[in-house]
Amino acid sequence: MLKEIVSRKNARLSDLIREQTDLGFYQIKKIIENKSVKINGKRVNTDVVVKDTDVIYIYIKDREKDKIEIVYEDKNVMVVNKPANIEVEGPDGLKERIEVANAEKTLYPVHRLDRNTMGLVIFALTQQAQAELDKAFKEKLVDKYYHAIVVGRPKQQTATLKAFLFKDAKKSLAIISNEPKPGYLPIETRYRLLESKGELSLLEVQLITGRTHQIRAHLAHEKLAVLGDGKYGSNQINKKYKQNRQLLANVLMRFNFPKNSCLAYLNKQNFKLDINLWRFID
Repeated sequence: MLKEIVSRKNARLSDLIREQTDLGFYQIKKIIENKSVKINGKRVNTDVVVKDTDVIYIYIKDREKDKIEIVYEDKNVMVVNKPANIEVEGPDGLKERIEVANAEKTLYPVHRLDRNTMGLVIFALTQQAQAELDKAFKEKLVDKYYHAIVVGRPKQQTATLKAFLFKDAKKSLAIISNEPKPGYLPIETRYRLLESKGELSLLEVQLITGRTHQIRAHLAHEKLAVLGDGKYGSNQINKKYKQNRQLLANVLMRFNFPKNSCLAYLNKQNFKLDINLWRFID
């Protein structure tokens, strides 16, 4: 858990932490020595005297709810299971939590998931790996599969959906059109029906293109809104099932690096999560 510490002119860091937490002397000493403190965005490992304008965050470990599952890690990459209700970057975001808990590591984000979308996120651990991953995502060398519980039953067991998407940045909204229009980009989304229960269906969704909010907006356009989605779905149905965040998870990632890539060895890996989305309803 990241906790903000209110600064005070000419105060010692350890004194501020002691005043504003229930941590003991040795716990505070360990937090500082392990670089679990950031002042103005930079890690420190000494008990410094701070300014009243300093922005201070400390990471308090051993909190069950803050544990991040590492699915895979080597010298180049780290794949983690992102919980819902957390940003990939930003204060108390996924990157921040992992870095503060692992002071020796620097993470380089290469793709995003929406705040309320859970599942697989890969970070580069070196700048070379970051360049290779950035290129792979840009050139569509990454297969990404999601599971989603949607409202409705699709007419076909499998389908490839094609449309055009406009990103309204001011409203943070994706608008879908069946016809090409100025400012609209082509999108392609594939799905496979896995199971239906009443008015709900569990889909496996593959992103062919990767636009902002593509899965949520595209499925809603097809009358298959993701359950719990307050932006593109039905608030009435979301309340019926007591869902306040979209039931959408990135469950599988597979890479297709060229043979001369330093990350080509990852082509043999299927990064997979076993997430049962029905458990959020049943």
